[in-house]
Order: sequence, then structure tokens, then C-alpha cells
Amino acid sequence: RSRICGRMEKKQNDKYEVVREKIMAKEKVLFKEFLSAVAPEHQAFVEELNNKLIEQGCDLVIKEVKSGYAASYQLEKKTIMNWVFRKSGVLARIYGDNAGKYEDTLASLPADMQKKMTASRDCKRLIDPNACSDTCVKGFVYTLNGDTHKKCRNDGMFFLLTNETAEHIAGLVCAEVTVRKSAS
Repeated sequence: RSRICGRMEKKQNDKYEVVREKIMAKEKVLFKEFLSAVAPEHQAFVEELNNKLIEQGCDLVIKEVKSGYAASYQLEKKTIMNWVFRKSGVLARIYGDNAGKYEDTLASLPADMQKKMTASRDCKRLIDPNACSDTCVKGFVYTLNGDTHKKCRNDGMFFLLTNETAEHIAGLVCAEVTVRKSAS
């Protein structure tokens, strides 16, 4: 009986791998289409960050949306970041759930990125647990320049990709991945 179960398990694992390979192949095609929609001067950076996140165990999910594409990176089915297209360009939405654990990275951001974070809207639910939607998973808390901030996870770290912000975006995303991986 154990041999039969072992063979059945192997068949299921093989089927899973075939399905995963098909999904990965589809994502590669979609990623190339997504990448072609990114401004040429940022394509190499986006591809490099993509490779780094995949190497760190993130799954890439790409969807076609009204404004082009939305590319999400997930770790254990929880989104870490999205690339989002707007008229102004491509933006990185980073879900900094653990921002309080990499405040040194936040402190090293340029002043305009720090200002964008601190000026973003506060998380209603962190201030009042009955506020916001029942489906809201709450924002994140961090201290910057001596002040504590409670920010909405949807726009607390939402940056336009530019030559000036690129490496800082990568630093934030990689810091979040590192903390999440160490917690799991």
C-alpha cells in the first residue's frame, strides 16, 4: 500500500510541477509584454528587480488592467509589491507591513521620498479599530526622524519609478522580503 501511495504522491507532484511550469511560461510571456510597456530607460532595472525577487522566492502575478498591466510579487500568497501604470509613469506600491523593522532603510531614503511617505494618508483602522472596511488588513507603523507614523498600506509606500527612486524602491522591497522570510 505504501508503494502505491508513494507513486500516487509522485504523480500528483509531477502534475503540480507541469501546471507550475505552464503558469511560469505564461507569466514569462506576460512579463515580456508588461516590460515592453515600461519606459525604456527603466526596463533593465525592472527586469533586474524581477529576477532578484523571483530568486528570493516571490511569485509573480501579472494581470491586464484598464491602464495596461499590474504586476504583483507575492511571498506565501501575500503581496509584497505591485507595479502600477498611471499617466505619470509606472509606480511601485510596496506593502511595508514590517516597515518598523527596517527603519534604517527608511531613514536612508531621499527627503522627497520620506516626505511622500509621511504625507500619505493615515491608516484609519490603526487609529480606530472600527474604522475602514472589515476586509482591511491594517496599515503599518514606523518611526522616522523621531515621529511615529501609522500609514495606510495602499499608499504609505507608493513611489513613481525614476532614476532617482529606483535603487531606493529596490532597497525597500528587498528589506520587506527579508523580514517576511525571517518571520516564516
